[in-house]
Amino acid sequence: MNKKNNFISYGPDDTFNFGVELSSKFKNGDIIGLIGNLAAGKTTFVKGFLKGLNYKYEVTSPTFTLVNEYEAKNKVIHIDFYREPNIKRWNNIGFSDIINDNAIIIIEWADLLLDLLPENTYKIYFEHDLKNKRKIYIK
Repeated sequence: MNKKNNFISYGPDDTFNFGVELSSKFKNGDIIGLIGNLAAGKTTFVKGFLKGLNYKYEVTSPTFTLVNEYEAKNKVIHIDFYREPNIKRWNNIGFSDIINDNAIIIIEWADLLLDLLPENTYKIYFEHDLKNKRKIYIK
């Protein structure tokens, strides 16, 4: 995965398509942290990512369930830290086992618990620029 990817999105379709494009660049065992404000495009990106892995069903944010699993071309585990920023709780539910699963792990609101993430986590930032324009970049 080239860590120098930068992208400008002019709407949800662009963000979705960027997710489709990036999906082919990740492999099982990769961990992706999504960082950005509300309505910045994180879940839309995940929907595109899964579409790129031939997932044909509905994709929803795990805001309330905390973790969703998707069986696509690659298994994807989709996590959301937004409603549960307590490290102890994540440790109790087996976060270390989850991220060591042989899957692609995508974590929304990753910046809320950076201490839980391994050093090799890819971080994708979503920044509002204008009403429908987003800067998306990978570090």
